[in-house]
Amino acid sequence: MEQHYDIIIIGGGLLGCATAYQLAKRNAGQILLVDGNEIASQASARAACLLTRARTKPALMELVQETYDCIGEIEQLLDESLELQQCGSITIASSEASLKEIEALEEAANRFGIPNERITRERTKELLPWIETDPIDVALYMPTDAFIDSALLCSGYAKAAKKLGVTLRPNSKVQTINVEGNRTTGITLINGKTITAPIVVNAAGSWANLLMRPLQIGLPFTPVRSHFWISAIDSERFPANHPFTVIPDARAFTRSDVGALIIGLRESQCQPFDPATLTDKLEDFDFNEAAKWTVLDECAPLLKRFLKDIDELPIAHYMAGPSCYVPDAKFIIGPIAQYTGLYTITGCCGGGVAAGGGMGRLVAELIMKETPFVDPAYFAPERFGKVDPFSAEFQKRCADARSNKKGG
Repeated sequence: MEQHYDIIIIGGGLLGCATAYQLAKRNAGQILLVDGNEIASQASARAACLLTRARTKPALMELVQETYDCIGEIEQLLDESLELQQCGSITIASSEASLKEIEALEEAANRFGIPNERITRERTKELLPWIETDPIDVALYMPTDAFIDSALLCSGYAKAAKKLGVTLRPNSKVQTINVEGNRTTGITLINGKTITAPIVVNAAGSWANLLMRPLQIGLPFTPVRSHFWISAIDSERFPANHPFTVIPDARAFTRSDVGALIIGLRESQCQPFDPATLTDKLEDFDFNEAAKWTVLDECAPLLKRFLKDIDELPIAHYMAGPSCYVPDAKFIIGPIAQYTGLYTITGCCGGGVAAGGGMGRLVAELIMKETPFVDPAYFAPERFGKVDPFSAEFQKRCADARSNKKGG
């Protein structure tokens, strides 16, 4: 490994790899990406991977569109498929509140040129054989929405970045981000090796605040449990590549999975985790999986109107992981004011797979002093002022952002 680089990226998850790719595209110099584990092996392997195009928050549609563009570019660069599954999506309204959400989505989709149409209950049943249609007031179908294997996408960003000259160093845990005065100077690995660079990007996901703590910087997010259940295989009822659904009134989403159904449910009080308690590998961390049936019992009644036999549906698998939530449910992207050359890209708020290509582009543009393609003020790291991400009070604020999330 070289001793000096122009840019060091900490984190081999989706956001770090997307940043590496976007910087390499811009000929940003010698770039090193380091991770304490294998590339794409942690939170990026635990996502539901919905690439929903229409969004009502500012700048999000542009970020998601960049991800779609990146997928096409990477497939061409590597001459291999990333297995994007264009299945379409159906957002369902069964209350006045969710109808207003659908109207806002329609307006956003039409403004951005995203195909969409309201479909009948009969058409909804054709597309979703498992669903009960009686409670549905409005079903909004977006045929160009897709999902993707997030680990495969992350690996695609990494392989493309490597092909463009980025050095990848998995299993190289960072001990500290180094500074002199108010300038970033590089990193020191856990083995004591120091590597210098004038620019360091903290893309360490759930672990990002552990690296910032010695610098007396608190990034405004905390890891919050996201989870989903996967049914037993029933290919006739759950055909491959049927549209994924977003059902706000059930605090739920669903997605096909090789003849099974993925069911994502959001409890009324989501569970945050103190980043200081995280293990080096997520497979060793206790996400309180013992509570999975309690959570299912709480959430199932809301979904039962649409999936009538959820109480008896055989469940084959359960997956839990951390999503980095921010109190305003917007990402954290940009420079750290206290230290010249220090940047961060984090706070995925459950949307990192869909928006990751755009998030990586934005931080790359900021590093390269290019005109940003979206307004970076929406995602400025300092927008909350000074925060303590290790306090229980702030962690609850972040968990509430997930608890109160609109959509699936």
